[in-house]
Amino acid sequence: MIESLAIQPTDIALFLVSFAACVYCIVLSRRLKTLQDTRDGLGATIMAMNKSVAAVSSATHETRAQAGELAGRLAQATQDAEKTCKRLADLQASLEQSEADLGRKAQAANAEIKSEMVDLLQRARQESRQMKQLLQDVKSQASRGAMSPRSSRDTEFLFEDDVISAAGGRR
Repeated sequence: MIESLAIQPTDIALFLVSFAACVYCIVLSRRLKTLQDTRDGLGATIMAMNKSVAAVSSATHETRAQAGELAGRLAQATQDAEKTCKRLADLQASLEQSEADLGRKAQAANAEIKSEMVDLLQRARQESRQMKQLLQDVKSQASRGAMSPRSSRDTEFLFEDDVISAAGGRR
């Protein structure tokens, strides 16, 4: 039995390998505890990263919501701008049409005024000729009357129309 209690080199080697594995496990355990520490280790880093990811996710969600709202407002503003541009184009066309109509009306009025002025000028010339003729007739009658002696009766006839109109229209 002594032989069975005798330690063999393989047993020593097995014991040393087991002891080394035990020391290695203790070192690994301490390293894991250090990594899992929420204050200084990898756990703290992971928690910080989780918080950062949550903050980025929240910011992304808010940004998307704001971008959607701004896109809606931009679409509405674009529609309003298009409507305004259409109204301005219509107003410009109307203004150009009115300007053309006013130009035609002004030309027509100018032509009418010109023709009226020509008519007035012709009538004025005719009346001027008539007045010259009457003036010549009066001068010739005056010169004839100066040559022939007049009676008081002839003088009355010369002014008879004035006397009749002053007397109340007797003719």
